[in-house]
Amino acid sequence: MSGSGPHSDDRSRTDAVIEGVDTAKRRLMQSLPDGVKRRLVGPYNRVLTVKADREYRRRQRRLPSRSPAAGAPDHVVCVVVDALRADAVTAADSPFLHERLARDLVTPAPWTFPAVTSLVTGEYPHEHGAIRQTDAADTGSTDLVIPPKLPDERTTLPDAFGSAGYDTYGGFAFHMPFFAIGGRFESHDVSDKADVMTVFEDYREWLAETERERTFSYLHVGDLHEPVDPPASYWDRYDVDGTIPDITTWDYTDAADPGPEGERYREHRRRLYRAALAHVDNRLARLRSHLDRHLDGDVAFVVTGDHGEAFWEHTGFDAARFADSRPAYCVDHGGTPYESLARVPLAVDGLDVGGSDDPDTSDSSAPASLVDLAPTLLDAAGLDDALDTTGVSLRTGIPADRVTLVESARYGHEKKAAYADGWKLVVSQGDDESVGFDLADETPTDLPSDVERRLTEALPAWPNGEHADVRVSGMAQERLEDLGYV
Repeated sequence: MSGSGPHSDDRSRTDAVIEGVDTAKRRLMQSLPDGVKRRLVGPYNRVLTVKADREYRRRQRRLPSRSPAAGAPDHVVCVVVDALRADAVTAADSPFLHERLARDLVTPAPWTFPAVTSLVTGEYPHEHGAIRQTDAADTGSTDLVIPPKLPDERTTLPDAFGSAGYDTYGGFAFHMPFFAIGGRFESHDVSDKADVMTVFEDYREWLAETERERTFSYLHVGDLHEPVDPPASYWDRYDVDGTIPDITTWDYTDAADPGPEGERYREHRRRLYRAALAHVDNRLARLRSHLDRHLDGDVAFVVTGDHGEAFWEHTGFDAARFADSRPAYCVDHGGTPYESLARVPLAVDGLDVGGSDDPDTSDSSAPASLVDLAPTLLDAAGLDDALDTTGVSLRTGIPADRVTLVESARYGHEKKAAYADGWKLVVSQGDDESVGFDLADETPTDLPSDVERRLTEALPAWPNGEHADVRVSGMAQERLEDLGYV
């Protein structure tokens, strides 16, 4: 409850001082020549990783020692391909992933920070707390704020594997996922928008440093995230016109009908996304082969996305119903959780994750969620009791009566979604909108009254501004602005 009086005045003065310091840092960074900024990135990243490694060691001293099951995989490798939508995985563009595709997952959040926090906790954003704190319509539009990070005392997936004797590694192609879950690994490597080849090479060097009997590794790949720029051979293979202005970034995002020039941009932007995915798929295949040759023991290899990527599937519909502070209607990520954004693939090799989403073989009509990945990996290792999770192990099946959730939009008002029985409900209090969808073809529709009531009741509380988001400034803001976060 907010108050008034001397303590409130003290907080206001403190906030004003912090904001002034942040503004000064931001202006200082903006005043530096680009060459100086680039030279500062390496030392900045080294400071971040040293601090994160120290945080992990301090936390591990407090955790109880655990023992993995006799049949636990010796090595667990979890690759998160940022902005990888489920329907992008095809035999033509990504044969390695397609051959190992197990099922789709619903992301618990449509952007990286809350989504990867859910991945390592097995909880939804409203439960772990790394979620937007206000319902303001201008969220994310002009300056860079992120949700609160997990409390230090919270145990996560890599913490649990570390306490069971696994060497743990976190490799990050860019800073946002590191800001969310950095400090949770024995060894960290964070880059400044590195490509997949660099992320995997740094990981291979870590593996080669010493003989490692058991490892848990998290690799966050950013090649599908703006700016998208795969090697030249993939531009050629997909016949992408590199002369189109701003083709590696997002443009023509706020128009329902962009005209011929805009349509050409959109077509080639989609091609570029496919080209980047083909490159990532090739590198995933090479990494998997390398692990087979150089690691002793069983390897559980898992690839998923933190969220999908929207490509104008519902632009007019979105613009008519929901505020977007950029504005960018049904494009990129962080906005309304349509299926292109909410669905990510799960590909596995060396790990049994149960049935698929095929209605003829699935044991449940409830969709699987990214919150189910942590309990699934812990189940495989015999560490089921290491975390209290909302998610369930996919190895044992999803409860048929479960409602699956998406929340914590980055742009505009908060938008939440609930899934059950082939239906979906998207609600925004700030926009005064509640829209039902038939998931067979994502058609807007009136939901059966009992379904609508059930899904509405399952929605978590809306953010109330009681706690503050975290303002990013200085070098961190420079790094994230380059990735299109503002």
